[in-house]
Amino acid sequence: MSHDDVPQSAEQLAPFMDGLSFEPPAGPEDEQALLELLPPAGSAVMVVRSLRLPTELDQAVAAAAKAAEVPKTTWIRQAIEMALAVQAEDDQPISRSEALRALTLLRPARHVA
Repeated sequence: MSHDDVPQSAEQLAPFMDGLSFEPPAGPEDEQALLELLPPAGSAVMVVRSLRLPTELDQAVAAAAKAAEVPKTTWIRQAIEMALAVQAEDDQPISRSEALRALTLLRPARHVA
């Protein structure tokens, strides 16, 4: 249905509603076929989320997913799982200033020839 098909005034509403048609409810034989399409009991339930990404980030995700040979949704799900795993290990993020302070305390590695 396009935007042009949606009634824009009260006068257009009655003909629109009169033109709607509905399919009859599923019968017992149809219900059984539909039930057979369901995943088995105890299967993981997937929740659909809408996510807004800047174009550049979406392109980067698409490239990373292609390189990993997985769909974009799988790549995003795995990235979220990795982020949660890091967080679950009590890894606390630090500020940029704390990171720079820690880096300044490091001594250069000595290379033995």
